[in-house]
Amino acid sequence: MTAPRGGLLRVPARLETPRLVLRTWRPEDRPAFNALNADPTVMEHITGTPMSEAEADLLAERIDEHWQERGYGLYAVELRSTGELAGFIGLHQHRAVPDEVEIGWRLARSAWGRGLATEGALAVRDLAYGTLGLPSLIAITVAANVRSVRVMEKLGFSFWRQVPFQQWQLTVYRGIADASTDTQSQPRQGAR
Repeated sequence: MTAPRGGLLRVPARLETPRLVLRTWRPEDRPAFNALNADPTVMEHITGTPMSEAEADLLAERIDEHWQERGYGLYAVELRSTGELAGFIGLHQHRAVPDEVEIGWRLARSAWGRGLATEGALAVRDLAYGTLGLPSLIAITVAANVRSVRVMEKLGFSFWRQVPFQQWQLTVYRGIADASTDTQSQPRQGAR
């Protein structure tokens, strides 16, 4: 998983928050990425079952292609304190609502319950509204995923609609960029 061809990024290759480094992907991230997607608890509200290594590899390829085609995507999330890969947070287009930009996250269970998803998602939200100038973002989950719904609410998003997709009834929240967006929480943008 790499940055776009020609090295031109519409968003920085690296963001830093107090506890996280959000960065483009490296080949050595693959084992931790595969383990994340193989965890049945992590995947409960996403696919309903753990991903095989082949399925995780296909997802990694889709993430890479998104970065290549759009100049932004899902960042690898590293814990600043340890350098451990904790998951991903970033922007992409979900197949269920392809005309909208979704902010999404998936973190290892060891990173849950510490506000890390909110911290990283706030940085990405502010980047989307500021650097990319997006007027709105969506976030998607299922209603039973109360942890993700709570993160969506902390981002200032509100319920928008339900969307049927495959075997799921997806719950879509939406946030609108406006003057009340906290631009003081802008993340530090690191150099390559």
